[in-house]
Amino acid sequence: MAEDVKVSVVVATYRPGKGLDRVIRSLDRQSLPHDEWEAIFVDDGSPDDTYARLQELAASRPYMRVTQIENSGWPCRPRNIGTDLARGEYVAYMDHDDELYPDALRDGYAFAKAAGADVLNGKEARTHDPGWAVDTYREDLPQAKFLTTMHPLIPANPHKLYRRAFLNEHGIRFREGGRVVWEDIFFNVLVAKHAEVISTMASTPYYHWYVTGGSGSTTFRRSRDDWWDWLEEVIRAIDADLDADELATQRDLFRRHQYRSRLMGTFNNVYLARPASERAMLFKRAHAIQAASFPERDDVALTRNLTMRAQLLRSGDEALLESLLADDPNIPAESRVTGARWRDGSVELDVETMWVDSTGRRFRHRMQDGRIVKDLPAGYDGVFAPELLDVTDDVAGATVEIGVRSQSSRINWMVPTEARLHWLDEGNDPDFFLTATGRIEPATAAMGKPLSRGIWHFTARGTLGGTTQHKMIPGEITPAIVLDETGSAAVYTRPDGKVVLDFDQTGQPLSVLVQPTGTVRRDGDRTIIDVTGLPAGADWSGATKVEINPDGAGKRAARSLLRSGQLMLGRPQRTDGWYKAAATIEVAGDRQQLVLVRPDAGAVRLRIGTRVPGVKSTFVLESGHRTLRAIVEKPPRKTSRLRDAASRVKRAVRRTARQTADRMQRR
Repeated sequence: MAEDVKVSVVVATYRPGKGLDRVIRSLDRQSLPHDEWEAIFVDDGSPDDTYARLQELAASRPYMRVTQIENSGWPCRPRNIGTDLARGEYVAYMDHDDELYPDALRDGYAFAKAAGADVLNGKEARTHDPGWAVDTYREDLPQAKFLTTMHPLIPANPHKLYRRAFLNEHGIRFREGGRVVWEDIFFNVLVAKHAEVISTMASTPYYHWYVTGGSGSTTFRRSRDDWWDWLEEVIRAIDADLDADELATQRDLFRRHQYRSRLMGTFNNVYLARPASERAMLFKRAHAIQAASFPERDDVALTRNLTMRAQLLRSGDEALLESLLADDPNIPAESRVTGARWRDGSVELDVETMWVDSTGRRFRHRMQDGRIVKDLPAGYDGVFAPELLDVTDDVAGATVEIGVRSQSSRINWMVPTEARLHWLDEGNDPDFFLTATGRIEPATAAMGKPLSRGIWHFTARGTLGGTTQHKMIPGEITPAIVLDETGSAAVYTRPDGKVVLDFDQTGQPLSVLVQPTGTVRRDGDRTIIDVTGLPAGADWSGATKVEINPDGAGKRAARSLLRSGQLMLGRPQRTDGWYKAAATIEVAGDRQQLVLVRPDAGAVRLRIGTRVPGVKSTFVLESGHRTLRAIVEKPPRKTSRLRDAASRVKRAVRRTARQTADRMQRR
């Protein structure tokens, strides 16, 4: 280990299970030379073999140091012990089941050092949340301390780089004492109090936050009284630690984040599905905290919908608030891909966005004196000020933004998007939607850097009136393919309905993205099938796979009986005779061909073009390979049953939602 340690990675562990393997893999692959940083693992008295595993791992990793303490019940004390043991100029905290991206320490340290940062907030992804912290990581900011839109330390978790001398100078440590919910907020509020330079690194992926079942973060539940007790404590800490006049902006940003996302975020679309006793508890606790800590002036941080809910919460009218949640619910932005094409090395993706829920319900609006206003039932007459019901500016300012998200790393990058507002009905019942076109240039889409090869999901971030939904986008589109010296890239619809950008046939072979023309010929042991759907005008050749099945009618019948028996016994296996065979895609000018090498001339079934809308996916290549005939093949019973079950669940969810809305409407 070098004398000058640049970064000390501190990891608190407690029965991490397989998650520890993920931590170690990410540390092993760091691009910062291993003699320039260290990793300190502090085990919090795990009752299993965690400490022995850590010792064994450390034996072959000079960068790794390991210690164990008596169980403290929370990551705070282990982190503090690790900080005291650290030798690095900066300290990076990791949870025991997460990962650092490969260039996290190298680029994070260089960025922080150049900026003179007391703390660096690096680009973070969360496994199951495509929209996680998008607005935080819009651009690189050597100095983000003076932002006024959101606090630069949000998300306020500890997955950041902190200058160790800064932490020691101000005595900043994690609050100890057993279970401390939101210990990271208490820590980062102290950081915000003293930091002179807060930096944001958006151009290099830094941290991947996994949420593992049974972890401490999964025990945070609004239905628990201690959740509300700790929220009160968080607000008290913000007010006490950031009470200086020069910290007023930071104090307001932290406070309003708690107000908007935690307190008022309680009254969402699932609130009415909670038991009555639980709703009563939530309303009581939220009402008390609002009355004590959030005067009406703090409503400026809320969206229009949340402001209406906040007014009813402040008045103590629980019944009317519940009625409002049914009469004016949060309607999500739903986007779908309508088309894709390659132009000058970039993908142009067309998207349509509407605000509609799973039951088909949309916002209730009407025209009044040339303005668009909320159309609420008569029971709300005089309750809200007219300007609070006027959504004209919200509709005019609605936006949608397109992004790409790596299937492997889960990193999301937003891309240039042009959106346009359209009206479905400009009469007394106005309705609208957005169309948008995003441009994804693979060579520069990652904030000037190339996208990694692999699969990228398309995402859409729809915003209306300050409320945002960010989701992966479905669509039924004709595949768009490009072939060049780097390989292949294709945009297509996956079997689950999501649209993806697939480099080098990572997810689907080109054989399922092209359409056979019906022309087949034999050249020695080569079977040549003419296809369409590939870009013309350039010579290109590349390997692919094609699904084939040489079974005759007798074998197919026998396999069908075997599969039925296995299904009945609950042990389904693949017994359909299909397998993937090597093939080649060849393009020469306008000629596009799929080539198989088969020494025999027997009949065979092929699956080609399964991802092309409207194409019969199964074909029979007759004996002698002279004709290609489409056939209709029934899907396996297992697939059919799964689809039927999914349809039943979807119908049940929609039926329950409609019934709930009807009941609330009748109240």
